[in-house]
Amino acid sequence: MNLLRVATKLHHYRLPTLGVCGLAMTLALSGPGVRFRTIGPLRLDMFYASVVVCGLLVLSVAVLGEYDPEAYGLEP
Repeated sequence: MNLLRVATKLHHYRLPTLGVCGLAMTLALSGPGVRFRTIGPLRLDMFYASVVVCGLLVLSVAVLGEYDPEAYGLEP
């Protein structure tokens, strides 16, 4: 496989990859009810906030669409 093609795929799918890694780290190293942040009248559990943010990063693949090598100037 061409090194440039691998690099462009990594660039294209960077947000979902970060989301999966973030979810894995959150689930492995944290637990619900351990850390809270208070913002005005809201009290947020940082475990669930992290799960939501990482989940949104994983779902960003729906917004990014499929990998298109032509978008990077490569042959299909």
